[in-house]
Amino acid sequence: MKALVIIALLATLPATAHAQELNFGALDDGTSVTALTTGAEHGLVIGAGYGYVAALGDHRLVVGAGLTIDAADARDVALRTGVLAPVLGDGRWKLIVGAGAVVRSGHNDVAQLIDVGADASVLAGRYSRRWFTAGELGFDAALATHIANSDGYRMVVYPGARDGWYGTTGGLFRFGVQGGVSFGSNDLTLRAGVLRDIVASPPLFPFYATVGYDRRW
Repeated sequence: MKALVIIALLATLPATAHAQELNFGALDDGTSVTALTTGAEHGLVIGAGYGYVAALGDHRLVVGAGLTIDAADARDVALRTGVLAPVLGDGRWKLIVGAGAVVRSGHNDVAQLIDVGADASVLAGRYSRRWFTAGELGFDAALATHIANSDGYRMVVYPGARDGWYGTTGGLFRFGVQGGVSFGSNDLTLRAGVLRDIVASPPLFPFYATVGYDRRW
């Protein structure tokens, strides 16, 4: 029962970690990318991020970090870091894998939460200098969560509730698409899809849809 409560609370946290929307067809070694995003992802969110394109042997990868804030409450934030790298490709067609870590904070009438998690993603699609489109599959796992129960929760629901760290196997799958157009050193991107928990049930906000702007320099 406690695990189910934790999973339900995690579904209210700000944006999950996710594969950044990047046009790999327009990236060169040594390029920096700054990004701004907004849209619906567990509520209305605003985000900013930075990535750097590095060469590792014959492979190109992007290392980056981003911050997402719930537009309704600036105390609900998500900080994520990660890497994206093409592993297979034939010209403009690429298979890209990503891995990262995320730390999130959120609160509601039940508790104040801090979550430490990990994210894995796979992208497959067509990337050219002027546009890209790809399918996205990902999983955001909550590895450990610190819960500070509210006084109201203790008074109304469970007086013996204990604060502390809890391990959980909870997480969210995402299935979606992303794409964009590139012009000069700029990208305009779109991303949308659905979310499902580990038992294939939709969370409170069962979809995500964001728009973004990237600047390469």
